[in-house]
Amino acid sequence: MKSIRVVAAIIKDKDKILATKRSYGEFKGGWEFPGGKIEEGEDKKTALIREIKEELNANIEIDSYFATIDYTYPNFHMIMDCYICSIDDFAINEEIHDEAKWLTKDELDSVNWLAADEKIVNKLKIYLSSKIAVSACLLGGNCRYNGKNNYNEEIEHLLKDKEVYKICPEVLTGLSIPRKPVEIKDNKVITQDNEDMTEIFLHGVDMAWEKLKDKNIDLAILKANSPTCGSKTIYDGTFSHTLVEGNGLFAKLLKDNKIMVISEKDIE
Repeated sequence: MKSIRVVAAIIKDKDKILATKRSYGEFKGGWEFPGGKIEEGEDKKTALIREIKEELNANIEIDSYFATIDYTYPNFHMIMDCYICSIDDFAINEEIHDEAKWLTKDELDSVNWLAADEKIVNKLKIYLSSKIAVSACLLGGNCRYNGKNNYNEEIEHLLKDKEVYKICPEVLTGLSIPRKPVEIKDNKVITQDNEDMTEIFLHGVDMAWEKLKDKNIDLAILKANSPTCGSKTIYDGTFSHTLVEGNGLFAKLLKDNKIMVISEKDIE
């Protein structure tokens, strides 16, 4: 399988990011961050300046390195270095892109991103946020049911210079660490021996919300698959490590209050 090295411009204007839609080839119709292949003998920044000149008929100012994405498509492997950039004006080259949009953080999921570019989107949600709630276990807090943590170095790095609120609704229940694991089944929080813990866990969620509701949180990064913090998927209540679509109690409460929720899985 061939491997290619590309560069991409995360073009920012205040609180918005520029997205462009591919007008040709295998990925026609997919949205991406503008950029392209590094030619032989080019350094990354030179390649990016050239690509943006070709695609957007514009000169960019490269402000800072943002992230590197390593992604394997069916027919090739790609490493993409991404840079935060600024631009004064542009006009898309319709042979490459047939549409461009400026997207706020809340609009980033409104377009159909190419798979590799989608890996950048959730990192950008963090970048564009200022006040962020985070599951305490992801920042090293030994508060999981088994007394351990889920420390994530990349999340800690992405949170640099952010106002961070570490939270664990399960600890706020007053239960011990360690404690019995629970899962959600038939809208109830149960232990493996079928003890109903729903009211206790709902109380912890309410206490967590009381701590956060006046903080103007604009993003939450919560532990994947958890009966409390899981978003998109949770375990199915059989204690067999089987995932189903759904949200944990705290994740659902935040979403109901219009707070964006992602997990550590969303930025891997």
